[in-house]
Amino acid sequence: MGIGRQLLRALAAPLDRDDPASVDPTLVHELARPFRRWGELYHRLDVQGLEHLPEGPALIVGNHDSGTVFVEALCAGAHVVEAGHQVTGLAHDAVVDAPLLGRLLVRVGAVRAGHDSAAKAFAAGRKVVVFPGGNLEAFRAWPDRHRVVFGGRTGFVKLALRHRVDIVPWVFHGGHRSFVILRDGQRLSRAIGANRWLRSDTWPLWVGLPWGVALGPWPHLPLPVKVTCRFLEPVRVAHLGSEAAGDPEVVRQVYSEVVARMQEGLDALVRDRRNKHSMEP
Repeated sequence: MGIGRQLLRALAAPLDRDDPASVDPTLVHELARPFRRWGELYHRLDVQGLEHLPEGPALIVGNHDSGTVFVEALCAGAHVVEAGHQVTGLAHDAVVDAPLLGRLLVRVGAVRAGHDSAAKAFAAGRKVVVFPGGNLEAFRAWPDRHRVVFGGRTGFVKLALRHRVDIVPWVFHGGHRSFVILRDGQRLSRAIGANRWLRSDTWPLWVGLPWGVALGPWPHLPLPVKVTCRFLEPVRVAHLGSEAAGDPEVVRQVYSEVVARMQEGLDALVRDRRNKHSMEP
């Protein structure tokens, strides 16, 4: 079956946006190569550290690096699929509920973010991907582009502890240069109630294509910037037991360790990039 017919069949079939069983494995493998190639051609995407991904279920925790258009994560995910791993991504309601895009993303492995959907994915032996910073991190202002910003959100730690899976940090660098965020607009978001009706902590003022200057968490056309991502060594928490999810001190310690490791990893990618540029003639 051609890719076009496969896409039409996948989009037309019934699905459950909360169930990872809605994934279409054939479509995933059909799309992996073109997504990988697109990332390599457009973003010169460099995916490092795949050897740190364990066999079986794990929680992959990434930094959100490119607004609402985070295509490089899908392109990098293609490398993960081609390495033989099954992956489920936890996505915002607005993404999975989108008429066509949402259906496609569910077919290739996304589900509505929630502990129940993640539990189903772990039970099926899949790896779960989450970006805890959400749009708070995705729209952080330009001076903060090299910071990991999770805003104290510890739900991912409790999720890993409850299901006794290790946490694999995943750091991205470069995508935040595809547009320029002047202000994150957190106060504006609260003033207009967007933190309630859209679950958006930010209402950013930014400069980028195709709008020029825009106000709000709208999609943008990313510039073809160089993007690098790196999987780091797992943070071992599976041995702590599910009861540790109810211990605030354990949760705080694991959260701090994950964020610290990711910040170190992001700092290393920034240094690598600067060193490479300093060596160029």
